[in-house]
Amino acid sequence: MLSNFMNASAGSPSTGAGGPGEGHYFRRALLMIGAAFLTMLFAAIVSFFLTVRGAERTIVPQVVDRQLTEALIMLQERELYPRIQLKYTGNPADKNLIIQQDPEPGLLVKAGRRVVLTVSQGAIIDSVENYVGKSLNEVRARLTSLSSTSELILTIREPVTYVHDEAPPGTVLSQNPSEKTPISEPTELVLVVSRGQLDRLVEVPDLSSLTPDAAMGILSKLSLSFVFVEDKKLLSESEIRINSQSPFPGSEVVAGTGITLNYSRPASWRSDHSYGLFEYMLPDYPVPVRLEIVLRDPEDGSRSLFTMPHPGGRISFPYLLPKGSDIVLRVNNAEVYRLSVSTKN
Repeated sequence: MLSNFMNASAGSPSTGAGGPGEGHYFRRALLMIGAAFLTMLFAAIVSFFLTVRGAERTIVPQVVDRQLTEALIMLQERELYPRIQLKYTGNPADKNLIIQQDPEPGLLVKAGRRVVLTVSQGAIIDSVENYVGKSLNEVRARLTSLSSTSELILTIREPVTYVHDEAPPGTVLSQNPSEKTPISEPTELVLVVSRGQLDRLVEVPDLSSLTPDAAMGILSKLSLSFVFVEDKKLLSESEIRINSQSPFPGSEVVAGTGITLNYSRPASWRSDHSYGLFEYMLPDYPVPVRLEIVLRDPEDGSRSLFTMPHPGGRISFPYLLPKGSDIVLRVNNAEVYRLSVSTKN
């Protein structure tokens, strides 16, 4: 048996005299792999529990009424991240100021939370624009458009000062404050506006025997306002005709003077038409406005009867239109009155 044991020992593999065998190195390698696996498993477990526990919590600071740069630093110190929104407030002094925040201050949140900051851009305009040479209506429309998105910081002082000038009526001649004046608070804009020339004379044309449409076409081009008055005569023909006028033909009058026209209506007309007198009282305007009469025919569509500068006051004219028509009065491109032609005669 001893000899058999010696023979078995002599036949076992080795790396050298007295050195460890392959089994030893294999076991050692397994131990190292196992240790590495256990280490990775431990790290994964620790990471998992840290994640479950969540990020560190912090309190949202009060940043409203602070400058944007100051607010950003305060959020950075709390490990909070900003999301910026811009808004016009109408006050130039508010520019770059925080006017709102979400979440509210004092709320306990996780670090890394986004905080929405609403930052004022101040006023849409921070200096006075140049309005000289523009029409007063243009200036009003411009300031109104600005007020639709923010508080109106620039307003026109009323009443506006009007002077006679060669410039077209309604043209801005001067302004105060002047162009590029900085605006830091609500400001009134003082305007001097042209009333037009006072002494421009117009010769009154002869309008007798004309239809109202033809007469209004002539008077609108001469900037002469008008009213129509029906007399007691009846015409055998189917059209309305002018019989007399005041002032008389050939008279020289100031532009804008009203002309009175007396007319006769026909004794009869087509059954599908209606006769009547369109009347409306406009306010007295400091400068003439753009007045337009539009006819809307159910068969032929819309057409402009006339367009003219008008000083305001009463306007009237007869009509003989298809039933279902509309007469639309527009002032400065805005509809102010509509008359639907009824079925009665």
